[in-house]
Order: sequence, then structure tokens, then C-alpha cells
Amino acid sequence: MKKLIISISLLIVMFSLVACSEDIPPKGDHSAKQPAAPAMAESSAPPPAPAAAMTTSSDSEDAGSSAGSADRSIEVLMQDDGGNYIYTPEEITVSAGETVELVLTSQNEFHSFTVDDLGIDVEVEAGETDKLVFTFDEPGTYDFICLPHESLGMVGQIIVQ
Repeated sequence: MKKLIISISLLIVMFSLVACSEDIPPKGDHSAKQPAAPAMAESSAPPPAPAAAMTTSSDSEDAGSSAGSADRSIEVLMQDDGGNYIYTPEEITVSAGETVELVLTSQNEFHSFTVDDLGIDVEVEAGETDKLVFTFDEPGTYDFICLPHESLGMVGQIIVQ
């Protein structure tokens, strides 16, 4: 009887360990994960609305009409060679009220160009180029991130003067 109780106890412990370990991703897994929701400040003010409307297009679409409305075009490379995940440039400076076309080129892996404070979230497949036209109305500093690679340092800033 004592052996039966010990065996059942061991089985329960083993099943508990297996059940608790299901949400742990394997080491080296860089698949897209949604970041945890930021902690809310004591103020219950709603998040700021996007500064302006944006348009996006990919290589396969005709982006000529949206590109014509931009004041200037900035190429943003999403690089991932040798495990170095970076945006080039890491800092983009624009003037308030300026309409900018961002040409987003992903190198070897899937990347995103996400600016939570402005409501921007563009996903770019490996080896692809997408374009984003956006008018930056509000002065300030806005962080942009690659959702799947933020923890690996793939971050940057847009400075609106």
C-alpha cells in the first residue's frame, strides 16, 4: 500500500511539472510574441490618438500615388546579420507637420516597425520592402521597435521637432 501511495505521488509531481512547463519557449526561439501590456499609471487618461493617418504599401503594390504626397523619403533597413538586430538608421528626425515616406526593407528575417504611441505597426517579410507614408503632427520623441526582436536590441527613435 505504501508503494502505491509513493508511486501515485510521484506521478502527480511529474504531471504537474510537465503541465507547468508548457509555456516556456525553447532557447533561441525568436518567433513573434506580443509584449506584456504596459503598467497603467495612476492617471486613467486614454492613450494618445495617432498623430495622423498613415498609408502602407508593399513592393507588389503601386505606391506611386502615396509616395507623391510625402515631403521626403527615408530608407530604413531592418538588419539581422550575425545575430545583430538593428535598424539603420536608429534615429529618425522629422519636423512637426512633415509627411514622410518610410521605405522599410527587411534583410533575412521577418521584422516589424512598430510605434505604439502613433498607432503604427507594419510587418515586413524577409527580403521584402514595404512603404509607410505618415504625417508627424505632434512634436516629441517616439520609440519604434521590432516586436519579435525588441529584447535583442532592435529599437530606435523618431524625433519630431
